[in-house]
Amino acid sequence: MKKLNFKFKSLTMRIWATFTIIILIIIFSISFFYLVAFKAIDEKAKIQDLKVSHDFLITTKKFTEPNRFDELKNLRGSDYYIVHVDENNKTEIININKRRGLPPNVPNDPFSLNGSDVKLWMSSFITPGTLAEKQFKKSYKNIKFIFIISSVQYGDTGKSYLITYMPEMKENSLLYMMLIIGLVFIAIGFLTSKLVANYISKPLKELENYTVRIAHKDWKQPINIRNADEIGRLATSMNIMQKELKRADEEEKMFLQSISHDLKTPIMVIMSHAAAIIDGVYVESVEKNAEIIKDEALNLEKKVKQMLYFNTLDYVLENNICDIEINLHRLLFHIINRFKVINNNIKWELNIEEALIIGNVDKIQVSIENILDNSLRYAKEKISVTLKKEGDFAVIEIYNDGSNIPKEHLCHIFDNFYKDKTGNFGLGLAICKKIIKFYNGEIDAVNRDTGVSFLIKYRL
Repeated sequence: MKKLNFKFKSLTMRIWATFTIIILIIIFSISFFYLVAFKAIDEKAKIQDLKVSHDFLITTKKFTEPNRFDELKNLRGSDYYIVHVDENNKTEIININKRRGLPPNVPNDPFSLNGSDVKLWMSSFITPGTLAEKQFKKSYKNIKFIFIISSVQYGDTGKSYLITYMPEMKENSLLYMMLIIGLVFIAIGFLTSKLVANYISKPLKELENYTVRIAHKDWKQPINIRNADEIGRLATSMNIMQKELKRADEEEKMFLQSISHDLKTPIMVIMSHAAAIIDGVYVESVEKNAEIIKDEALNLEKKVKQMLYFNTLDYVLENNICDIEINLHRLLFHIINRFKVINNNIKWELNIEEALIIGNVDKIQVSIENILDNSLRYAKEKISVTLKKEGDFAVIEIYNDGSNIPKEHLCHIFDNFYKDKTGNFGLGLAICKKIIKFYNGEIDAVNRDTGVSFLIKYRL
């Protein structure tokens, strides 16, 4: 059997359904309270009032004088009579205060057609001996009666008993009133839900239209924030998302422009020199042309590898299970020894202390090598590398004595596809930043009086 699905597409209907369910729960709870608690309290009060009237008759012994107890709210329909048992155990019903008609507001007399049967039935609960306000709550022909029996002095012979009784009247006016109030509240809830839904859905509709604009890369204007509530905070978050998407879109466009130029150039060089070899038209030797083709191909391969590495880096970092303890002192000397042979004219100054970190050796090595490669490219005569501990961090400073980085570019050099002053795009520094940030580290570039320092911080 398929599961019933009561989901509403309309926000108004969902709010109205919620209001209605809450109101119905309240109505049913009050009705239950009425049927259980209120009914018990009401019955207890009626028994107490019946007992008071019974005690009054016994105390005053005015059995033959009419009273108006049955006109009280809790004693509607009540009456009393004497049961006399003579020496021969013959029972006689004495209707001393027999009513003339029904009291006000009593809809039916449940025992008017055959009253003697009801009274004889109550008399059957009399037990031998003296009775003192013995209470009973019994049903006769589907009608519930509350009655009290006490021994009294009436007549010269035999035994007499006073029975005060009252049929249980069902009071449903409160229940009906609660149902009517519930229906009124459901109607009010529908109107209220409509107003609330319109109030909520209007800004949500604006956010929906704004989202569609973002999906179509329309960055012209942010959404207006009118309130500081949850919807206002959602609008703020969407404005932040719009800025980030706009920035990513601009970076993508810049990347496409850069890559189209930087990849096109080596391809054109390779094609022109290859055509020269085929046609036999070249300035120098075939070997020189082949060497140029090889260099450009290696340069092209390097750029393609960087792009592939950068695009898969997030996945590799998140799914990496090879984090181990790394001795930075040993790793730095291993990397520097490989870089020293690239340019013998560079002087290296080293001040490297012992420090241990946790991470993937290959990724940490890439983050340091990219900085050293960048420094070696711009260094004139000297590169210095220091490693020291500062608080919870191992701080690596890599300095080169090259030219300062212009201030307008200093804060962007770690961005994706940043172009250096030579006009070439690169991903090396962006890869460094991504690796270091993944391990909760920090990276920064600082201009010195002469040269530039790159500061890398890894948690110890």
